[in-house]
Amino acid sequence: MSRDAVGIRGEWNAFAVEPMTKRADGTWEWRKVLDPRISGYAYRFDLGNEEQILDPSTGFTRWVGQTEHSRLFVPDCATPLLEVANFQATAAGSLTLSLTARLGSAKSPLKAPRLTLDGKEQTTPFERLTGAVSFETSGLAVGKHTVKVTLEDDAGKIADPVLLPFWVEPEPFKWEESILYFVFTDRFRDGDPSNNRSTPMVATQADYQGGDFKGVTQAIEEGYFDRLGVRALWLSPPDANPDGAFDGSYNQKYTGYHGYWPSQPRAVQSRFGTLDDLKALTKAAHARGIRVLTDLVLNHVHEQHPYVAQHRDDGWFNIGNGCVCGTNGCGWEEKPLVCAFTNYLPDYNWRNTAMGDQFAADTLWWLEEADLDGFRLDAVKHLDHIGGRTVNQHLAKISAITGVDYYLVGETFTGADGRSQIRAYIGPQELDGQFDFPLYWPVVQAFARGDSLVPVDEAVRANEGYYTPETINSPFLGNHDVARFISIAANQIENDAAGQAWGNNKPSPTVDSDEPFQRMKWGFAFILTQPGVPLIYYGDEVGLPGAGDPDNRRPMKWTGLSSREADLLDFMRKVGTARRQSTALKFGVRDTLVIERDLYVFQRATDSDGAIVAINRGGDRTVTLSLRRSLARLPVTLKDAVSGRMVTIPSSGQLTIPARATMVLVTP
Repeated sequence: MSRDAVGIRGEWNAFAVEPMTKRADGTWEWRKVLDPRISGYAYRFDLGNEEQILDPSTGFTRWVGQTEHSRLFVPDCATPLLEVANFQATAAGSLTLSLTARLGSAKSPLKAPRLTLDGKEQTTPFERLTGAVSFETSGLAVGKHTVKVTLEDDAGKIADPVLLPFWVEPEPFKWEESILYFVFTDRFRDGDPSNNRSTPMVATQADYQGGDFKGVTQAIEEGYFDRLGVRALWLSPPDANPDGAFDGSYNQKYTGYHGYWPSQPRAVQSRFGTLDDLKALTKAAHARGIRVLTDLVLNHVHEQHPYVAQHRDDGWFNIGNGCVCGTNGCGWEEKPLVCAFTNYLPDYNWRNTAMGDQFAADTLWWLEEADLDGFRLDAVKHLDHIGGRTVNQHLAKISAITGVDYYLVGETFTGADGRSQIRAYIGPQELDGQFDFPLYWPVVQAFARGDSLVPVDEAVRANEGYYTPETINSPFLGNHDVARFISIAANQIENDAAGQAWGNNKPSPTVDSDEPFQRMKWGFAFILTQPGVPLIYYGDEVGLPGAGDPDNRRPMKWTGLSSREADLLDFMRKVGTARRQSTALKFGVRDTLVIERDLYVFQRATDSDGAIVAINRGGDRTVTLSLRRSLARLPVTLKDAVSGRMVTIPSSGQLTIPARATMVLVTP
């Protein structure tokens, strides 16, 4: 800060300003002895003239009254300390690790540190005089591994454990190379019928239907996701949900089959399996280089959750000053931070420090126990920013040591004009990205309903000029909150899609005409070749129909595919594999080459690789392309991932695109 005076205000003296000292290098310094028993002092920098700012170097914050402050954690000097001195993991499967174990201020002797690798205890050299801890190994299998180090002294003081996840893989992973597949656990695959049970007085489509972790693991081990080019899975919330039926929309009873009603902080939904089943799932995925996210419900819990009984009067929940979202005077957009989704889902108060700390501890428990690689954050627009930042900052501490990059992707349900809401939660101290609703709506209009392609390109360009380069959003054709894309394309959806889910006019089990499948191919050719982390909602790869929630959550179709469904799945595998293998489709800069009502041609290119995507909804066309970047070196021969043909673009830049065709041209 290039200023003449900077002060600091904090809880330690009732926020009275104290001067800071300017150092020779231009930074500012402040020293004080503070009590480590305080759970993170609140503070702000004072710039004079009543201007105060948060500390830009940390995302940890704390609310005091109506003001958000940065948060200062004071270590307990009486507790021993583990510090990582060196951490190196190689693609060849070797690991070199050194730490220093430090005494607490009471100088109580240290016990030998305990080090585990993938849960198995290891022999660890420990020099008591210097506190040096070292560990080396080699020959580790491809996949993910985790080292955990714990330390205790003779007085029973326990150091903060050190958790060090790392990957053994040929090339460093980046999230932009992923296709993300939303499994929706209960409706995906039944791998263990022994945990199935129905709920009285609940219609089948609003009840559990048998999908579980073992079913997902079976699909992983069969290579189902590999063939789609998928590099990441998003699972439904794994938390235990209450048994029984609860009132929902359209005077229907619902169960917690979806997972969004947590009723225990650290327990797995028994109908999905056990914690060991979840661990087996992530282990199987990691062996194939597939990352695993789970849904993280930050906004609320079910009224049966023990925290409600324990902390109803402690300020943990917006009870009393809250309201039910969507009721009179309590619109979803009017009071998003305090409204409850329904009367049996108490709304978390993220401005309560104790609540946030407990939620963070529970989240880190899931991260470690299930060996997760990130989270999808539910209902982000209903959260104070402190929620996403708290999760981010805890994961960032792990990433800073190991280089493992977690992905935090948010769900902010908006309209086509919602970019400001999306961007508000994205940044280095909060979310990596969000699901791209502002792009979804023009995509549905163009590809499902047959409107012009021009607004799609306009939305893409608007994104490129609006989000920071570090943003990793997720474009999609469908999810569990909107009607199925193919049913929209088949003109099966009425004005009230959610009401239609409970009527006698649901979409038929199979779409029996060609056009909706062709529209789906065009849509996915666009989505799967966009920057970011494209999403496949389970079942869309075979054209699973459905109206609104819960009809859009039908059981996955594994057998008896029609010729159209099988053809769509084959197409998805070709395009998904092309993305997985093409550097340009994963990381390349995007440029629009041709955009018309029924013709869209764009390229993606790096300095050394290029790809061209052409979507032609009209007759045969020959277009002259002004190729850019690495593709500008004409002539160039590329392979069409869809047809398998080799296509040469001559020095004239001409490309012939067959009628009603999709071309995904990549380096052979």
